[in-house]
Amino acid sequence: MQSVNPKTNKARNSIFGLKVVDLLALCCLSAPLLANSEEPRNALLIQADFAGLVMTGVAYTVSQDLDIYNVRPLIPLYDIAAASASLAYNAQTWPAGTVFVSVVDPGVGTARKSVVLQTKNNLFFVSPDNGSLSGPAETYGIEAVREIDESVNRIPGSEWSHTFHGRDVYSYTGARLAAGVISFKQVGPELPAEVIRLKVTTGRFENGFLEGYVAGGAGRLGNIFFNIDRTLFAQTQATYGDQFSVKILHQNKLVWSGTLPYVRSFGSVPEGSNLLFMNSSGALSIAINQGNFASTHSISSGVNWTIQLQPE
Repeated sequence: MQSVNPKTNKARNSIFGLKVVDLLALCCLSAPLLANSEEPRNALLIQADFAGLVMTGVAYTVSQDLDIYNVRPLIPLYDIAAASASLAYNAQTWPAGTVFVSVVDPGVGTARKSVVLQTKNNLFFVSPDNGSLSGPAETYGIEAVREIDESVNRIPGSEWSHTFHGRDVYSYTGARLAAGVISFKQVGPELPAEVIRLKVTTGRFENGFLEGYVAGGAGRLGNIFFNIDRTLFAQTQATYGDQFSVKILHQNKLVWSGTLPYVRSFGSVPEGSNLLFMNSSGALSIAINQGNFASTHSISSGVNWTIQLQPE
């Protein structure tokens, strides 16, 4: 996958194939606000559980000089845990000053806070404080948290709207921060240096069995991964080539079972074959070499999708 720079319209290679630039749609709710040309401009990344081109348009009205990227594939609908994991994963290669906007917001319009998290490595995350910020907070540490002051950092004339904060507040604030229109202090009042954390659970290895659940990965590639990290998996003392008996269940009903080889990478098995491997985030995963395991077997993610593995 490639990304296109909106200023030059030239394609350039993406990192991990996870960012592309959508066609830019100008937002009709506000006139362009020009950034201070003396301030540095930072990249702006937008992720959501819907195709929010209008949010990119909002950012573009703030500054047409911004490098704006939309994370693809989309986050599964309402999946706050997936949003959290995606932010932590995608942020690892971006330089200090980069601004991330995350809109997975089933509680939009309720009392949950709208915040910007600054991490210890000086990245900025704009999101509802609903658990989406767990990943970056745990991975990079919290430097400071500020609540978005919507009397200033909201598209003028949008006060009547209560169901699209991604457009009206988050992309607008993120773009202003990335473009240097506002400083971090101008986001709003400082809050205690904490965000709402998701309950993190890990798999277990007992009596020769590994158990966990499908934590995510049902995107374009269809590789699924589990809450079984490489440290836990190491307790099996498995080496490349070892075989595992695997069962995947949904609400305790068997959905798929089979024997999989634990291998280094996709090319270790023939095209069209299943494999068990450790993904680049250090999570145990299942894939089909050049296929889509999730769609082929109608597998989704969440705590109701469990896995049992046993070395053969």
